[in-house]
Amino acid sequence: MKMIKIFIVFNTVLCFGNCNIYKELPSIFFIDNYEKCQSEGKIFCKTTINLKPTGENTSRYWKLIQHSIDNDQAYNHDELFHAVCTNRTEIGLERTISERYRENFKNFGLNAVIKRLNCGYVSDVNQADLFDWLWLLFCTSYVIYILIATYWDAKNEETSILSHNFGTYLRQFSLVRNFKKFKNIPSSEDFQKLKSIQGIRFYNMLLIIFCHTFSSYIGGYVDNTDYIENIPDNTVRHGIRNLLVYLVQTFFLFSAFLMSYHFFQIVQNRENDGHKPRIIYLSFFNRYLRLVPLIIVMIGMGGTIWILNIFKGPFKDAYADAEYIRCRKNWWSTLSFIHNHHNYHESCFFTTWYLAADTQLYVLSLSIMGVAWIYRKNVKYYLGYFFILGLLIPSIVTYVYDLDFIFRINPENSKMDNFRSFKFNAMYSSTYCNMATYMLGLTCGYAYLHLKNVEIPSKTVTEFLWFTSFFGLPVLVLGISSYHFSRLTNALLSGILKPIYALGIGIGVFGISKGLGGLIKKICEWKPAVLLGKLTYSTYIVHYGIVFHRTAVTTKPLYISDYVLLKSFIGDATISFFFGFLVYLVFETPASNMQNLLVPQVRHQRAKTEVSKDK
Repeated sequence: MKMIKIFIVFNTVLCFGNCNIYKELPSIFFIDNYEKCQSEGKIFCKTTINLKPTGENTSRYWKLIQHSIDNDQAYNHDELFHAVCTNRTEIGLERTISERYRENFKNFGLNAVIKRLNCGYVSDVNQADLFDWLWLLFCTSYVIYILIATYWDAKNEETSILSHNFGTYLRQFSLVRNFKKFKNIPSSEDFQKLKSIQGIRFYNMLLIIFCHTFSSYIGGYVDNTDYIENIPDNTVRHGIRNLLVYLVQTFFLFSAFLMSYHFFQIVQNRENDGHKPRIIYLSFFNRYLRLVPLIIVMIGMGGTIWILNIFKGPFKDAYADAEYIRCRKNWWSTLSFIHNHHNYHESCFFTTWYLAADTQLYVLSLSIMGVAWIYRKNVKYYLGYFFILGLLIPSIVTYVYDLDFIFRINPENSKMDNFRSFKFNAMYSSTYCNMATYMLGLTCGYAYLHLKNVEIPSKTVTEFLWFTSFFGLPVLVLGISSYHFSRLTNALLSGILKPIYALGIGIGVFGISKGLGGLIKKICEWKPAVLLGKLTYSTYIVHYGIVFHRTAVTTKPLYISDYVLLKSFIGDATISFFFGFLVYLVFETPASNMQNLLVPQVRHQRAKTEVSKDK
């Protein structure tokens, strides 16, 4: 055993962290030539193989495998995921493949045991049903209606040959009019002060796309697993990987900030005191209607065979077919925004967990605001109580279940698809683990309302303190996240790190609204970024299928490098925002227009702020 430890240390020192000490072990991921297998009429089998030592005298290779199991930055090399081609005529496929692997690994002193075997999968969703035809009819009819509305609006911009009411409704679907709306930047004082929120949303959405680009590689069959295992040896890569798990906190912060700021503006107007229940009800109802149209489009696309048949390859059943089944089966929980807790391992369009958590926190916040409206003097106490509660709950859960303080995007979590696990839910996608940031956002919105007219002198010391808070707090969080701690420390950190990260972003926005930042302010308020910030919601909805398409259709293990990730990210971001722009024009804006026409609005709120609606 001492010799194997010396061998491992020697290899690590020689490689300076840039090579793979497990390179002599069997490949974790392997895919036979799928096209050739299909053309030869053979059968393609996906198998999971467990490796074990052949006897009491364990080989050097098994000791390396044991080292990989103990190393939380490495894959467990005792489990292989292979897709192999074999003859259809073979009897006892599992025994045949098992014997083949035993023979292959005999010289390694390893025994191969087939854990799972899936051969000759035939999809049972090849035929269109009634829903598929109805969805196709709806999409075709809707596109025709959009084109008619656009043509009519272009020809009858000022006058109408149709009835006034019908013309008003038809105009809401015009691409020309909605494009003009997209280009418009409100000139109100509130929007101009807070427009950095839109710019930061855009940049944050880019980072989220990068996060999912990275996940689309490590969540599938990986060619060069050493790239992922060596990430901790590279400070920049390690920092970026830590950053990915905190990005969504920015959205929670902004959502709560805008809600609180708008709501307390209403509370300040004593004329609204007699309409408390109506305003609270309308606030929720309008927000639900704001979100649900794109969710319906997403579920419809995910649950129809027309999209399903775009996906081909050996892993269609594991990704595309599975998503189709989840959307057909659990569409209602997604529409109810409870799918981050109810049956979360089978939720339709997994990344929309954020919308569920955000909606639940929105409802909780409305309740808090309603009570605060009645007992105005106690607002700070209510916000403080629930912020502390948001710190305590994830800390207690982390301690009870002995969890890490963050969900680490390490090799095993990716390989085992733990993104749909209890661990992921408890540390990342649950409502309670994001509650502290949301409560912090409510507090920031309340504070901003009372401080927005306070002048802050632009001095060197002020700029320095603002800059170190804006960037220093998130960097501090990322630095802490690079280490492992005791059970008690993990529990404490799980509650406080996310709001600390978000606090830095909040301080940044507040400083920019007061004129601080110089070049940073210009970047955050850059007009193209502010405009593209309007596409955040639509892009968030559509990017999932675009980014993870590569994982579902691959026919060989995916090679990863900095260049490949950067190239893929640029492509994913460009395509995602392009389709996000189309969805914004065709679905999101028309739905929002009709909502404003048909559903009572909290007019005082919107007229006063004009700040873009929260995601």
